[in-house]
Amino acid sequence: MKTELVVNMDTAKDARILVLEDALRRLNEIVGNRKLKLHIEYSKLNNELKNAGSRLYEIKYAYTDAETLAESEATKSLIESIKNFSEIVKSSIASSGFNPSTTKDQLVYADLLYCFRIVEGFQTRLLDFDEDPAFAVDILAVEVSQMQDVSGSDNLSVCRCTDGKRIWRIVTNIQNIQLESKLACAVLPPVDMLGVVSEAMFLGATQLDSEIPLGLLKDCPSHALDQARAQVLKITKRMS
Repeated sequence: MKTELVVNMDTAKDARILVLEDALRRLNEIVGNRKLKLHIEYSKLNNELKNAGSRLYEIKYAYTDAETLAESEATKSLIESIKNFSEIVKSSIASSGFNPSTTKDQLVYADLLYCFRIVEGFQTRLLDFDEDPAFAVDILAVEVSQMQDVSGSDNLSVCRCTDGKRIWRIVTNIQNIQLESKLACAVLPPVDMLGVVSEAMFLGATQLDSEIPLGLLKDCPSHALDQARAQVLKITKRMS
């Protein structure tokens, strides 16, 4: 957890900022090459991304402390731009009744939600967590409510899980998961696993203590931190 000591960050290498940069890269890729079949003024999305990109540059090379960065105009403006982007997309989806039915569209939609979450939670990660790469993404306590085998696989299953706010679909090769298990998971870039979109990753099969509430985990078991850290470093390696 974050200490009281105020220390300037190496913002150019901070994992939280590099993951934020990767999320903006993904949004640009979606707008450029992976569009959903929606009636959207893409010029508006591009304008929001352009502003977010310029603000990201200010954030990445600010070399200030986490609290100052979280409250900076650059951070607030970037988040506002992506909130505007999100509202445009979600409004179009609601008005058109769009329901992603193909794996391709489901993956794009899941990627959008992932990117929105990374951006909108950026201030919280700066203020409530330290620079450990594990905390560059959200680590959640979830409960497994449904499981089924993935067609065409001998060892994959897809789990329907809740964090108390929304349902997550997680594809895993962990074999000993039981219904109503409470586990830690990391919200990572979604992946297509044999035609099933996985929106997060379990951080091991070790059950969390029963008194731990569902939702964002601030005090994470060491095994969960180790696995989350390894996954985040795969992202930051591409961005640093």
